[in-house]
Amino acid sequence: MTLPSFPDIDLFSAGINALNGVLIARNPSHDRGYTMAGLLIMAFFGGIGGGVSRDILLNDIPSPLKNWNYLFVCLLMGLLGLAIYRYLESREERFRTRTLAFFKSFTLPWFAILGAHKALDHGLGIFAAIVVGLISTVAGGVFIDLFSGVTPEVVRPCEQLVSTAVIASTVYTLLAWHFMSRQGFFPITLVSVLVAFVFRVIAVREHWPSIVPADVPPPPAQV
Repeated sequence: MTLPSFPDIDLFSAGINALNGVLIARNPSHDRGYTMAGLLIMAFFGGIGGGVSRDILLNDIPSPLKNWNYLFVCLLMGLLGLAIYRYLESREERFRTRTLAFFKSFTLPWFAILGAHKALDHGLGIFAAIVVGLISTVAGGVFIDLFSGVTPEVVRPCEQLVSTAVIASTVYTLLAWHFMSRQGFFPITLVSVLVAFVFRVIAVREHWPSIVPADVPPPPAQV
């Protein structure tokens, strides 16, 4: 199967995930008194973490080492994220939490699809493409969690994080495998993003387990 190149989609994905990365790092659960420079570094980790992990798995030179535009885009989106969070600080906690969840719902599918795309382009099979798509999606968030001293979300009760990435990469992989030559590249990409995005938004809205966890009662006091 011959796949078209991803024109600027990798750069777009890095920018969107950098925006999400700085919003996560600024969230009270992760904020460790970061300076502005520290937050921009978190944005950079969020932006390129998944792509670098993907390229290393596929034995490629990571794209950010070949194109300085990644640094510029991640920096710009990091500053935008700081401005957005400054605006959200004046809002109630529920509004802020849902806004961050919406951003994450939008960012998740892109790296999953791009990871699956590149895996297929390297001649890997369907299962390997889905796994690479999943790793591409969660790696940046894992880096931010670890730097913030937080247990990575992917190993905590948050099944929909993994589910969304798997759905996005699976839908893209299957559609690309069967219909790429007839349907074209962008329709398949947009369908995959839409399916994963709708799934995630419904999960957040309907409070499916672990997306917006209910308050857990404190454990009984030890004697």
